[in-house]
Amino acid sequence: MKRLLSALFLLCPAFLPAQQEFSLSQDVKEEYLSSMHKHITSEKLFGYVKYLSDSTLFEGRLAGSEGMARANRWVASLFEQWGLEPFGTAGSTGSVVYSGSVGSAGTAGSVGSVGSAGSAGSIEGYYQSYPHPCVEVNGECLLEILFPVGVKKDIDTLHKTYPWADGWFAGGTSASGDITAEIVYAGFGVSAPELGYDDYKGIDVKGKIVLIEGETPNSSYEKEDLLKWYPYTLHQYKVANAVAHGAIGMLYNWVPGPNNGYDPGFVYAYITSQVAEDVFKGTGKGTFREHRNRIVKDMKPSSFNTGKYARIKMSTVRNENAFASNIVGIVRGSDPVLRDEYVIVSGHLDHLGMIPYHIAGANDNNSSTAVLLGVAEALAKSSVKPKRSVIFMSIDGEEANLTGSTYYVNNPLVPKDKVVAILNLEQVGIGERINLSHGVEYDHFIQAMKDANDDFVHRKLSVRSNRHITRPRTDGAVFMKADYPCVDIGAGGGAPRYYHHPDDDWDTINPETLEDVAEFVFWSAIYLGNR
Repeated sequence: MKRLLSALFLLCPAFLPAQQEFSLSQDVKEEYLSSMHKHITSEKLFGYVKYLSDSTLFEGRLAGSEGMARANRWVASLFEQWGLEPFGTAGSTGSVVYSGSVGSAGTAGSVGSVGSAGSAGSIEGYYQSYPHPCVEVNGECLLEILFPVGVKKDIDTLHKTYPWADGWFAGGTSASGDITAEIVYAGFGVSAPELGYDDYKGIDVKGKIVLIEGETPNSSYEKEDLLKWYPYTLHQYKVANAVAHGAIGMLYNWVPGPNNGYDPGFVYAYITSQVAEDVFKGTGKGTFREHRNRIVKDMKPSSFNTGKYARIKMSTVRNENAFASNIVGIVRGSDPVLRDEYVIVSGHLDHLGMIPYHIAGANDNNSSTAVLLGVAEALAKSSVKPKRSVIFMSIDGEEANLTGSTYYVNNPLVPKDKVVAILNLEQVGIGERINLSHGVEYDHFIQAMKDANDDFVHRKLSVRSNRHITRPRTDGAVFMKADYPCVDIGAGGGAPRYYHHPDDDWDTINPETLEDVAEFVFWSAIYLGNR
């Protein structure tokens, strides 16, 4: 049906929009459509998602790890195969060649070789590399909660273990160690005297394990409030503050990831609310959720010794000399003047690594890599090109504190004032609609994207404002905070989505959603590249 609609668009003037800021000739439209239908297919894009979801080959794609280096080499090899130009001087992309079957990539090179040939932060070939120390989980991990049972002198302990994922995940930047200590609930782990708030006041956590929440007690989305509380939302701050107060470990009620601080003497695990609720039982403080809500409502700390103990065992190794790499290629524009202006299509490739087991990250963000690759091949192999150049950037380190996009905005490859738009892809494999976050802020180029959807794709569009500029949560927000015109493109509605969870695997992805988003981005890049 979609191909029939595309054909009707070409043949029947009634399908043309009433007003256009530019027009493409019939021959040009036919060539674009031919390349799109040949190279952007649901089967091919879904194959990319399945391939990147392989646990043995890519090991969860932790920024700085060998598994991520293999994924980067694969993307670079495709850019080279399709004829995208690199920004750097000649350099090998490695011998990774995608054949459509899991396991065909090989293991050329090593993570150190990605950035070792040039200076820190260099661009060589397709690689914009930068130093990125990482922590890899490399052995047995466990979590136990020890509950006191009995009365008076006959007190004993009940050891309760929890299943991985339903109860706990390995700390993505935890030190290696095996600790057992009393659990002290320390609220949000915040000490903010200038705001009249301190979760550690009146409690002693030296030599103990703190149970803390993500975020802060602030519930306001007013920009002024978000800015005041911003430093205390950072995961790195929470580790540093716990260490400063003498804690030796942490149970962190938050989704897992490598975006946290590292201290060689500090061991921690991520936990689910099920574990937190168990710790609260018998404390007289109500449920975990009720207690947290009271703190937020009253804006007053309410920390206490729980009387429970925890054992946390983490087996990790830290690589101080690791590198991460953005993979960047360009399809040069056809106009001798406008080719020095740019549309950027971006999406992060990294995920969580092994914590200690595999999470594929199929929607977050293999889906976006698949779409980026589909659009890159279709534009690169089309005999006609947009007037402006289109840059394709596979970003590293998003899950590890947005390091790849942050590195790019501090070390741009083209002048910022020459970037017309950044189309950043984030979780585009599941859903009935296409979401444009930051769209309200950049309505002057959103109209071109709306026209592209109306003319060719016909998906429901949701155009939203951004709520996370004060603390960026996506690469798109990093670009926008740095004053780039940027929109985050996602998919939503319909089927459930899984975030940083083993259920985020390839079998949850909708191939038709991938194809539609890719066609949407393809035509959006063409419209923005010509208007």
